[in-house]
Amino acid sequence: MLAVSVGMGLELGFSMILTIATIIAFTILVCRKPIIQIFHDGIYIKDFLYPTAIPNDSIKSIKLVHSMPKVTMRSNGYGGAFMWKGFFRIKDYRKRAVLYLENHYKAPFIEIQTTQDLYFINCKSPEQTTQLFDEMNATVKLVDESRLVDMKTASQKRSIVVVVVFIAVLLIPSVIIPLLLS
Repeated sequence: MLAVSVGMGLELGFSMILTIATIIAFTILVCRKPIIQIFHDGIYIKDFLYPTAIPNDSIKSIKLVHSMPKVTMRSNGYGGAFMWKGFFRIKDYRKRAVLYLENHYKAPFIEIQTTQDLYFINCKSPEQTTQLFDEMNATVKLVDESRLVDMKTASQKRSIVVVVVFIAVLLIPSVIIPLLLS
């Protein structure tokens, strides 16, 4: 009886230590700063929970801003004392924004507007953020806005053709075949 209770105590202790170690390891991984890599084809952000790739052909603008819109809600992100990472709701922006902020209290912030999302990035110090912005500006080629309009127009034309073909396919059995048979 004594041997069983000692064995169960050791199992419980081991399980508790394993749980605590897992929580500590997860916390360390979540709190690590993201690694931002800039290449000629886009920006890559390596992060444990929120990795992303922002291709050049989707980037509309990159700006260095000295204030950020108000964050209204964290929808799927980590919001610590200084670091904010993940998806957040921003005032006056209808979609969620993706934040990679090492210090959300310190300006400046890099604002990246893409065809799909809005990103805000900053580093621990303003100097590091400015240096990262300069590197982005020198390397990343922004998408040509007129090309976006052309792509949208082509997409709209394809949609119209698909609708016309769909209507024709519906009409052939019900209208055209009875007319040909009569």
